[in-house]
Amino acid sequence: MKYRVLIADDESLIVKSLLKAVDWEALQCEVVGTAEDGNEALELIRIHCPHIVITDICMPELGGIELLKALQAFSVRPEVLLVSGYNEFEYAREGLQYNAFDYILKPIDHEELTACIRRMINQLKGKEKSDYELKKHKMYELLILENDAETLLDEQGAYATMIVQFRDSAEQNEVILKQWMSGREKEGAFFQNFLFKLENNRFLIICVNTAGDCEKLSRYVMDSAHQAAQMFQENCTIAIGKFVSRISELPASYQQAKQYIEKSAFLKMSIVTEEEIKAEYKSKNTPDALVKKAEQFLQNHFTENIGIETVAEQVGLSVSHFSVLFKQKTRVTFLDYLTKLRMDHACLLLETTDLKTYEIANLVGYTDQRYFSQVFKKYVNLTPSQYRKKAE
Repeated sequence: MKYRVLIADDESLIVKSLLKAVDWEALQCEVVGTAEDGNEALELIRIHCPHIVITDICMPELGGIELLKALQAFSVRPEVLLVSGYNEFEYAREGLQYNAFDYILKPIDHEELTACIRRMINQLKGKEKSDYELKKHKMYELLILENDAETLLDEQGAYATMIVQFRDSAEQNEVILKQWMSGREKEGAFFQNFLFKLENNRFLIICVNTAGDCEKLSRYVMDSAHQAAQMFQENCTIAIGKFVSRISELPASYQQAKQYIEKSAFLKMSIVTEEEIKAEYKSKNTPDALVKKAEQFLQNHFTENIGIETVAEQVGLSVSHFSVLFKQKTRVTFLDYLTKLRMDHACLLLETTDLKTYEIANLVGYTDQRYFSQVFKKYVNLTPSQYRKKAE
């Protein structure tokens, strides 16, 4: 990953010198912003969440020490390196009381600055690893052990759970999953992934956007899910729980993801989310979809003794509602539609078989031959016998 750096100094020449003279790429750093005073620096810190801040002590409006004091209220604070002149030495020492990492004197020695940044990065790496393991342990206690301890680090941010269910128990699944997750974190700032192995070839992944940007996390999670589904060639199902803003709210997301993974076989989706379920439900329950479902049912069952009550029940509507909807969409009544299906099939049987009239009546859903003949004559304007003779 790259470490984000912010430079605050009211002397533009010093800022330009730092931007050009330091090999930020070699240090695995990128300068995300520059500020001319402490107030501007505070605003940029809120926006970019830098890991490192290099700030002059004396700046207009808000100086480096005041900036340090203001940062004490931040839940996540950057490492701060103070830059001071000789006559500001005591101020620099005061900065150490407010958790400044170190201070360097002007004129800035770029080698000294580079060495100092390397020490800051080493400290950041150690802290990141420690914080990561502590957060993972707390998540394990909360979700797996269901231990809602008061000591839980209830950090704000953007969180989502993702359960990956493999169809086989190959050991390489976990190896590939870990490698892929590691690569995903390197693709963008502010993202963390926590992997837990569950039972029955299941893995839990907790995705975090430390900046609390739920929209970015949503895109990240959905992109990750599609990548995983493609990578494992449909060998897995992925269920995504709701997005939450605190660690303490993760159980709700986890329980939702568990419910989705249990229902995934019935939903026939490789990626199961609340939005996908709603879209699927909505698409299946539009007026057009309901009538299409009714038509399909009629085409498969018109030879049976069925009525409008049976079909209305199949699509989940009352008889009166279904009757009106069906006529609106097909422009014929339910009875006319069913009769046409039966009569068309009866005509085909009369043309292509030697079956007797009562046999054909039974085959198209009529138990009463006389009633069948009446309906047929009304529909075709011929009796079944007359129709057969005409078709010969």
